Amino acid sequence: MKMELPDYIKNRIWKDHLPEGITLNIDIPEDISLINLFETGAKEYENKIANNYFGREFTFKEMDNLTRRFARGLLKLGVKKGDVISLWLPNSPHFSICYFAALGLGATLTAISPLFVGREMAYQIKDSGARFLIMIDRFIKEFEKFEDRLSLEKVIIVNVAGQVPDVPETTKIIHYNTLLEQNPQPLTDFEVEINPKEDIAIIQYTGGTTGDPKGACLSHYNIVANILQMQQISNYMKETYIKGDLVNICILPWYHIYGQTCELIQGPMTGGKGFILPTFDIPRIIEIIKEKKPNTLLGVPTMFINLLNSPLSKDVDFTCLKYANVGASAMPIEIAKEWEKKTGFPLGEGYGLSETSPTVTNSPPWAKKKLGSCGVPVASTLCGIIDENLNFLPIGDGGELVISGPQVMVGYHNRPDENKKVFFEAGGYRWLRTGDYAKMDEEGYIFLIDRVKDMIKYKGHSVYPREIEEALYEHPAIQECAVIGIKDPERGENIMAHIILKSEFKGKITEQDIIDWSKENMAAYKYPRIVKFVHSLPKSAIGKVLRRVIRDKEAKKAE
Repeated sequence: MKMELPDYIKNRIWKDHLPEGITLNIDIPEDISLINLFETGAKEYENKIANNYFGREFTFKEMDNLTRRFARGLLKLGVKKGDVISLWLPNSPHFSICYFAALGLGATLTAISPLFVGREMAYQIKDSGARFLIMIDRFIKEFEKFEDRLSLEKVIIVNVAGQVPDVPETTKIIHYNTLLEQNPQPLTDFEVEINPKEDIAIIQYTGGTTGDPKGACLSHYNIVANILQMQQISNYMKETYIKGDLVNICILPWYHIYGQTCELIQGPMTGGKGFILPTFDIPRIIEIIKEKKPNTLLGVPTMFINLLNSPLSKDVDFTCLKYANVGASAMPIEIAKEWEKKTGFPLGEGYGLSETSPTVTNSPPWAKKKLGSCGVPVASTLCGIIDENLNFLPIGDGGELVISGPQVMVGYHNRPDENKKVFFEAGGYRWLRTGDYAKMDEEGYIFLIDRVKDMIKYKGHSVYPREIEEALYEHPAIQECAVIGIKDPERGENIMAHIILKSEFKGKITEQDIIDWSKENMAAYKYPRIVKFVHSLPKSAIGKVLRRVIRDKEAKKAE
């Protein structure tokens, strides 16, 4: 049976409501790889500053030279097309050099979170089938705990301060510096033939919000498509909105596709300058804002929340930050309002997934704003809403968000059963099920409601944690919060809120005060019955709150 697409998808109702500078479709060449984009940018912007790393500046030409020297070294170590290379590094020029060198040789990369411990690192290396590991020297103790269980041919040790690592070299271990010293001449040409549509550039592991992380296989074509989709926004920013070069504070973790597509690869695409930060370092961010006046900042909600609530931000002029965009999870409306008040510019918001390279929708600062919306689909992208039987729902109805577009992954690595669950065909298109509950309005704006698996059933009512969290953020004492459902024999599930208080309210407000306030500000079936003040919330390495972890912890306590 062929599934019919509703008119709002066929007619792409968002076509008349696209932000300035953004078109409904773009041409995406099928013969361009990521290394082609890097080479073109390095040549076009060769004398511009590519990045600043704790005061040390690198031009695009320098980065190109170091990348080609490192690529020659990798070739001599035996790296060949199709090999999987793991990067276990924080944001740094070294990350960029290793990244593009490996891609230029036709290797597949899988980047490991710098927050991972040895067990998590070992899982990703084994699951991805990596044969080479490039890692920072300070992770060596965690690595050694699992070294014997890994089938690695070579391990390259990096000291990001440029010093000789304390880790001794062996037949298996070689220093990054040694590899560069042994290869003073850059590789002239990346001679490997890459098939952008078939060759996997990145195996991006999901945040593990629903069990073991899965590797999303992203082809060169997937990521190039997403970069070109985002370049429309970058070009408009440069030419019309900012009217100059982009100067970005790079705080997104580059181990994640969000940081790679929107910061790491956008640099050579736009000729923009990046201030690279290996960690979310608020004093350093404030220093850069005060002294260097950057105009661009990309982040996730927790980053903006913590930056706005830091005492260091109190009297700092943020008006240089004309373009700020939030992704990874939905931005609380109250925080978006606070950001606009602080900077004078609306906050852009987008939506994406590891499985979509990552961007699906965007609402840049100059777009028509609808609070709570992550905008309209980016170029050459279709979005729809379905029910549990894969039937498309009408405009305004809530259901699971599904996506079709050139940025959608090839599939999960070695997970055929998972692929059957997340993909389906309809209207001549291949659709990805996101697992996110959403609705679309009559202008094509998408409003995320919640993760399907996070929905709470309270006495038969459907309660969406994000809606409760949005309301809680209006309370002046609340800095961060997470709402979950916990099993309850009478109610089905009860509603619990874990809350981090702002420092000035600690000891001055009680859990019952929050419950009482919630009663007055929410429907009777929605307000949290249980409130817990906590010092921190569990998060994925990119900053997404892991409600599943909180639920599991509370379930164990109840046993």
